[in-house]
Amino acid sequence: MNEAPTWMRPTGWFQLGWSPEIGINEVKPFRCFGQEVVLYRSEDGQLHALDAHCQHLGAHLGYGGKVAGDCVVCPFHGWRWGPDGTHRGVPDSDEINRSRRIRQWETCERNGLVFVWHDAEGRPPQWELPDLFEVLDDGVPTNGFHAPHPAGCFRYEDVTVQPRVTAENIVDPAHFKHVHGTKRVPTLVDYEIGDSYFRTQLRAPSRGKVDGANAERADTVTLVNYGVGVSYTRFGGRDNTHGVFCATPVDAERSTLFQTLWLEELPGEDADETKARMAAVSSVYPEDIEIWRHQVYLDPPGLIASEAKLFGALRRWCRQFEPA
Repeated sequence: MNEAPTWMRPTGWFQLGWSPEIGINEVKPFRCFGQEVVLYRSEDGQLHALDAHCQHLGAHLGYGGKVAGDCVVCPFHGWRWGPDGTHRGVPDSDEINRSRRIRQWETCERNGLVFVWHDAEGRPPQWELPDLFEVLDDGVPTNGFHAPHPAGCFRYEDVTVQPRVTAENIVDPAHFKHVHGTKRVPTLVDYEIGDSYFRTQLRAPSRGKVDGANAERADTVTLVNYGVGVSYTRFGGRDNTHGVFCATPVDAERSTLFQTLWLEELPGEDADETKARMAAVSSVYPEDIEIWRHQVYLDPPGLIASEAKLFGALRRWCRQFEPA
């Protein structure tokens, strides 16, 4: 397989799934960055990730593999591999193969989402992913939130889109009107650029009636990207929805996209009403995906003066996550 272009091998945290999908003593196969990977949860509840193939005879650990203590066990001959990728033992033998090792991937679980760290140069994680609700807290009291799994978790596979393209949503208020049908184009309220994050806040038409304590957040959308692969979003208004939107490269052309939504619990709302509200909110992201499937990345793009500053700032920021 040809090596993926640098823009499909970005540095950062990238989602592979959701925590409830990987129970204790379970092993699951995944594919990302042109690599086969296994995730497994050891008996102590810790999540581990390794390259997928046993370094004995090359069997795939994700199909029939088991967990023993903190090790993953090969389904072919029972060789055990530790979470650091070292060989830990062979059945009915005291021999250890110290010359072979499986590559370890750093993992992170945040807000019930599972992430792995990718860096083409093999560097360790350069930043931590923060808690969604701490980042998006606006100081306005809220009710509780419905747990997102499983009703608020969506996976879109084999989408021909680059993570740097999906990241541009946070500096593109005009698409809200033309893709999502808002009454007018949202306006930029504020933006902030950090080493690992790019934050924007937009003012947009409210989607529902608000009053009292809700009025302050009624018409804002807050978006914070951490690298090119992870976007935290808060939609103000009656729904007060929090979301995480992620793009994880599969190979040189395709990405898997993830959408996770937390709906605020509304007093007096029954299960059917909550389901309908989730359907309405979750339908927005596929509208973006339909555009991305057929989009090409123009560099430089044909921007007009009013949008050039923010798009230019984001593109410069994104380049730091592409390997040299």
